[in-house]
Amino acid sequence: MRLYVESPFVLFNRVLIVVTRLIRIRTLLLRVVLVLGGIALGGLSLLPESSRATPRGTADTSAFVGDWAGTLTVASTDLRVVVRLRTDATGRLTGTMDSPDQGATDIPIGRVLVDADTLRLEVPSIAGRFAGVLRDSAEALEGQWMQGGQRLPLRLERTEDAPTVRRPQEPTPPLPYISETVTFRNEEAGIRLEGTLTRPQTDAPVPGVVLVAGSGPSDRNATIMGHRPFLVLADALTRRGLAVLRFDERGVGQSDGTQNGATSADLAGDVTAAVDALARREDVASGEIGIIGHSEGGLIAPMVATQTDDVAFLVLLAAPGLPGDAILADQLKRRIQREGANQRTQALQRGTQERIFEVLKQSADSAEIAKKLENIMIQAQGIRGQDMIEREIERLMNPWLRFFIQHDPRPVLRRVEVPVLALAGAKDQQVAPDTNQTAIANALDAAKTPSATVRTLDGLNHLFQTADTGASSEYGRIEETFDPKAIDVIARWVDDQVELSGE
Repeated sequence: MRLYVESPFVLFNRVLIVVTRLIRIRTLLLRVVLVLGGIALGGLSLLPESSRATPRGTADTSAFVGDWAGTLTVASTDLRVVVRLRTDATGRLTGTMDSPDQGATDIPIGRVLVDADTLRLEVPSIAGRFAGVLRDSAEALEGQWMQGGQRLPLRLERTEDAPTVRRPQEPTPPLPYISETVTFRNEEAGIRLEGTLTRPQTDAPVPGVVLVAGSGPSDRNATIMGHRPFLVLADALTRRGLAVLRFDERGVGQSDGTQNGATSADLAGDVTAAVDALARREDVASGEIGIIGHSEGGLIAPMVATQTDDVAFLVLLAAPGLPGDAILADQLKRRIQREGANQRTQALQRGTQERIFEVLKQSADSAEIAKKLENIMIQAQGIRGQDMIEREIERLMNPWLRFFIQHDPRPVLRRVEVPVLALAGAKDQQVAPDTNQTAIANALDAAKTPSATVRTLDGLNHLFQTADTGASSEYGRIEETFDPKAIDVIARWVDDQVELSGE
């Protein structure tokens, strides 16, 4: 169960959702973690203005005023919830909701109804509702959270110390460098893109890097679960003397275009345009421009490096080294093992996923592929209703997904002729570091690159946060946005490359 906004941080999860549904694994977390949230793709808000409603009749609302905190348990994941209720100048009860573990705050509450000791509230932006009854001398609300046809028990307790979202690594003004808004064009696609360039306060040309985010439409800061990792990374690298360009992906923020129908290869054209934009600047050193790509960005970066001479080095962060179908299969395997599924269930899931992949890889026309997918779903008897089946087919036939499951990054890596640093977190549960880092290392061994460093950093997750388990459900709970030691590894390696190129 989620709040109907795609999660940008989990790599390529759509197929896993369908497979799990098809074999009737009724977990509420099929799309990963989001149950509460006010974040949309790339962290852009989809929330409408709060609509305030008058409480029913003349009910006394004073017992409900205050901050209330509780925890929703969804499958094996706990998500904290904070409800803040106040009365306005007219005596009406109104409020907001927070989801600290997702970095989502001030989600407007719409209608608030009180009937004696019962509270009902609606959150229209996420199509959610809560109904609860006062308990424990009005110190608790015992009730249910309702969304998407599901009902989850939720106990809210009055609190004066509600959990908050802290991101201590984010830079605050005044900053010791220049920050400016820049625009550039992908002429081939006819798209204008906008981003932020940070650069040292010097008149001399400096080395530059382009930051490329992972899967799902992302803003220039790679915003996720209340974290802005590219803001933190850009700040650190600019303080080290680099010009850093980060930009809103097409169709996100201030950039034009749309991601509908776009594949990783299409997005590579946008990154090439970003590199070109840096290369044209007089304050960026010629021949000293690199790309730092995270997750899918690490898949795209080598594509760009093999298509332009302006890329001098690559940093691949949690990058795929295997074909997309292998990564999705590994994700599914690890997930069902964590859920404790029996051998029969595991075999059914793997078999269904393999059948879906086989169909998606075919070059038949869309109608024929859609029919074959429909047959798989009907045979599995896990998705009921033609409308539901058609929605799942539409998701599966997304051009981006079909490209991803067929794309093998290794041939591209073997064509790379610039230095490469490939980093992964040992606790990454989305792009398995053992198999993918090995594949990257083997591919680079066969490349003409002058140097390749492949490292796995202990204790870090997919976002390069210091983590307990590495599960995506931890991302929002962790205050750290980007491990400082990992940033130092990146910065020192980049320093070495630009020094060598300047000799």
